[in-house]
Amino acid sequence: MRRAERRGRAVTGAAAMAAAVLSCASVVAQTERPADAEIVIAQDEPREIAWPERAARVVRPLEVGPWTLYRVGPWDLGRSAGDEAASGLVAAILEVDPETIQLEKSGSIVVAMPEGELLPTAGLAGKPAAACEVVSAKALADGAHELERTAFVLYNPSDPAGEDSDAERPDGLVVLLPGMFGTPEPVIDSVVGQLRGRGWHVLRMLTHSSRFTQRAEFVVVPGGEVETVAAQVAGVLGDRAAECAFAVEAACGFFAKSSPGLPVQRRVALGMSGGGMILPTVVAREHDAYKAAVFVGAGCDFAAIAMDSNYTDWIDAVRVTWQEEPTANDRAAFTEAYLAAAELDSYHTALAMTDIPTLMLHGMADRAVPAATGDLLWNRLGEPERWTVPAGHEVLFLAYLPSRAADMLDWIEQAVVPTPAPIP
Repeated sequence: MRRAERRGRAVTGAAAMAAAVLSCASVVAQTERPADAEIVIAQDEPREIAWPERAARVVRPLEVGPWTLYRVGPWDLGRSAGDEAASGLVAAILEVDPETIQLEKSGSIVVAMPEGELLPTAGLAGKPAAACEVVSAKALADGAHELERTAFVLYNPSDPAGEDSDAERPDGLVVLLPGMFGTPEPVIDSVVGQLRGRGWHVLRMLTHSSRFTQRAEFVVVPGGEVETVAAQVAGVLGDRAAECAFAVEAACGFFAKSSPGLPVQRRVALGMSGGGMILPTVVAREHDAYKAAVFVGAGCDFAAIAMDSNYTDWIDAVRVTWQEEPTANDRAAFTEAYLAAAELDSYHTALAMTDIPTLMLHGMADRAVPAATGDLLWNRLGEPERWTVPAGHEVLFLAYLPSRAADMLDWIEQAVVPTPAPIP
């Protein structure tokens, strides 16, 4: 994958490295939430989810090529060919002027897939069989519509060399949700290659939906309408998680039609970092299709993750500031109000996954997705099997995951592939 500039600064250098280890919907506060301000809301049963509305949703096929991620800047340099194609699709469905379709704003990430050769690291995964872009539009009060895009590639199983051709192979689809900005790419490429070698189809989200990192600012007044602001933050973050769920649903439906035989009703969700954070919300959209789930470096309570993370400044998406220095009670009130309103946060959607075989890989010293939020997610999932390492986010992904990848794939197969009955 390459990263380039489009209507703004590129996702490169230190910012890209930070994005690789901070995979969350970023909320920044001027002060950190104290440890003694932890809020846990009793919620024993899954909530009925009120999904946000979309005026249109359409999937367009793409020619497979080396994908490029563009970070949208604060200025407008006009519409690219990809912008015109995407806005034209939804405008035709809505029967409106394409110029009324609003493109993503500053901080968003847009994927392009020009013609050309894949990068060398992509050889670990192999070439995708197909690609698509999910395009959606949300109606605004003034009659305009906001465009949002999510790109995917689909890999078919490879032919494993040296294996018994009569051996049973998995007949399933792994939905791979990456960290922010599609990271860490070489690790993901390696995992995809291993999955394909074992007979899995893989649907890879290239990065979160385009507006997932779009900038938004909120100001909290201590002692003021904390609940109102918390609900607004929950609404923005929930809408972004929901768009990822909508996109996975649409991509699976598209490839089910274009690739007959694709086992879209036999899925495994594999979420890495920020992909793991949205995984429960993705699964909640189509619960019965998922037979197992694996989280790597994930957590729940999006607002708490970003406020406590040591990499929030690099993402700089949804910014929450206090008009004046808050007390511990002010911060606790905000957290409590946020969780009460955030029905699409994995804090709540995880409750619907307790009947799905689940594995967590967890860094006990993680500061990017703070370890305490991973503990909270583990609890909300019903305390499933968990492999821990006394290390942080980077070591978890760059050392521990590669060393346990084969074990992780064994776990997936044991959870999904029925064990043959013994021969009498």
